[in-house]
Amino acid sequence: MIFMCQTKLSCGEVEKRIEDDAKTFGLMMKKHFPFSKNLPEAGFVVNGHASVFELCKPSLAAELLNTYPELNVLMPCRISVFEKENICYASTPNLHVQLAAVECSEALKKDILDLYEDIITMIKGW
Repeated sequence: MIFMCQTKLSCGEVEKRIEDDAKTFGLMMKKHFPFSKNLPEAGFVVNGHASVFELCKPSLAAELLNTYPELNVLMPCRISVFEKENICYASTPNLHVQLAAVECSEALKKDILDLYEDIITMIKGW
């Protein structure tokens, strides 16, 4: 259901690289949610690093929205960067699992899974 990979880098190093690395795969960063910073500012304790990045591939997003707008629930792509037992991990929802239950054209499924593989390649590089 979720692809998770231990990184060779610290969470801070991953966060510094993510936007530039995403650009090499034609992805735009849309949002960053630094939970381990924002929640303590609101008075809540977070043990370890935790953040989520939302990324978008504009051409694929437009195709999906114009042909299967009901699938916009899959958008944008998300990558989580978090610390567990002092080790940094990156994770993303497994789109193979999500697309198994979705009815859409095989060409669109292929494009989405190609994007997913790019995200996995990016994560494995950290």
